[in-house]
Amino acid sequence: MIRWMRLDLSKLVAIGLPLAVQGCGGEAAIETPPTAQEGELNEASPYEAKIWAPGEGDHFWVFPESRNNLGPGGEFHIYVDPETYPNAFASFARFSLGVGGALPEHRHDKTEELAYFISGEGTANLYVDGELQNVSVGPGSVWYNPPGVWHSVANTGDEPLVLVFATIPNEKKGLLSFFRSISVKPGEEPVVLLPEEFARIASEHDMILRPSTSVEMN
Repeated sequence: MIRWMRLDLSKLVAIGLPLAVQGCGGEAAIETPPTAQEGELNEASPYEAKIWAPGEGDHFWVFPESRNNLGPGGEFHIYVDPETYPNAFASFARFSLGVGGALPEHRHDKTEELAYFISGEGTANLYVDGELQNVSVGPGSVWYNPPGVWHSVANTGDEPLVLVFATIPNEKKGLLSFFRSISVKPGEEPVVLLPEEFARIASEHDMILRPSTSVEMN
């Protein structure tokens, strides 16, 4: 049986304070933490809190069709990664995959990924109990990839497939550092890599390509 309990909120000094319970049926005593001195809370972190406005972040393209046309390539806005916040526990970025674009099948051995799809339509390819599953994704879909799991994604719609994602931990030689290494700014000439060179750079950044897949994003 579930028994509801009534809590006297007037006795709470602040939400989330620890409670010390004095035995069964005893009254709960509030442990009030010491008051922090001015500026003390920020001394534990080398960074200040930050809010990015829409469109901000480190902006670049990967595999654009031309210097002024993204085409089926990918567009990144990176907010937190080893370059911007090396002491952060996770990386965080926004990714837009152009119409007809696809990421090759790959895995990450050091990190896990968690993605939330904002707009567009696509197909996520992943393995469940050893069987390849092709799952349709769109606005509101959430995708989790643990370390060591093969996966890929393709844009199957008529607009960019947009998602935000986090990689954990904030690996210095990880997925976002890989895309930084092969990226260009809009208006610059695209980077052209041979398949072997692409695979080598990817493997150095914890993006291990499945040997039987193409390394192109279109």
